[in-house]
Amino acid sequence: MSGDVVSAFRRTNTALPLAVLALAVVAIVGTIELALRVPGIPYNVAELFLNNGNVMALGFFAMGLLWIGAGAMIVAIALTSTRRPYAILPIALAAVSLVSKMLISRGVTYESLDDILGTNNIFDLVTRHGIWGHWWRTEFLKLGADGIDFIERRVRYCALYSMLLVPIATGLVPRATRKFARKGVGSAAWTLTALAAFAWVSVSGAIVLAWAATDNLTELIAVSGPLRMPGWLFLFGVFMIIAANVAMLRSVERSLSRWMSALAISAVCLVASWLLLNAGLEPHVQKYSATFSGVQFLLGPDRQHGLATATLFLRWAVVYAGSVVVIAVGAWLGEELTSGVRASWRRSAVPEAS
Repeated sequence: MSGDVVSAFRRTNTALPLAVLALAVVAIVGTIELALRVPGIPYNVAELFLNNGNVMALGFFAMGLLWIGAGAMIVAIALTSTRRPYAILPIALAAVSLVSKMLISRGVTYESLDDILGTNNIFDLVTRHGIWGHWWRTEFLKLGADGIDFIERRVRYCALYSMLLVPIATGLVPRATRKFARKGVGSAAWTLTALAAFAWVSVSGAIVLAWAATDNLTELIAVSGPLRMPGWLFLFGVFMIIAANVAMLRSVERSLSRWMSALAISAVCLVASWLLLNAGLEPHVQKYSATFSGVQFLLGPDRQHGLATATLFLRWAVVYAGSVVVIAVGAWLGEELTSGVRASWRRSAVPEAS
């Protein structure tokens, strides 16, 4: 009996990716534990994790990091496996975002999420201030504050997460197309999908910034960056560079020369992301009688002790490189596990010869 189970497990082609998943989680947890002991670590990172950063909390957080790439690959696969990717897109984005919230919520403190997502305020705005009119006020009162707060929390998280998810999934679509594409999907369907993605990102950006319920995020983003462009455009550019870097690493074949080229291009991406990060964040943030830059807040130890630009760049290089590698590994896991499960389903659908 046990041999049959092992044989069936191997036939799913998931043994290797599951082993890699376990090793990746252990590696990420170990790296975070070491980082938390480094002097001068940003206080917002030191206070990020639940239960003082115990193994379980760090494990869920590690899986949440890997899910960034795995979830994006699943979105890309879902889009390339249907004749109507524009209809699947919002469902896939919402589902992947909610899984991310489930993982991250079990790894970080509620206070840390509140700092980014803000407080739930839509129930009060609709029922007391009537911003959406009488009909919506009546419906909100029927659902109650707890029900609306439950929905609002997840909508805000989906909006924030989608700003990173959409570029990464878009970058992985070409690879998913080569491996999972369904025939018969025309250019019109992909045009509608691109428009749907643009609309989704636009609404998500409005929820995150224009309708934000906290200033902890919006005060760090430059109102007007270089060329008088809003800062969030530069920050979205950082996400696009990360997405392109991940897609490039996933497309590199087993060739030393191509890997050397990929590393060189990744170094260029790192510098470009650093420039965009500085362009998108406020250079002077005034809070609690302290003045600091947005980059200092994200990468520095606290608001009182600033770091040299070179030190900040080195810290960003570690964050950037770690993010790209973890997301790329997650994308590989999503691709391999999906392939294994699909292969298993196909075999189970075909009766074995007697």
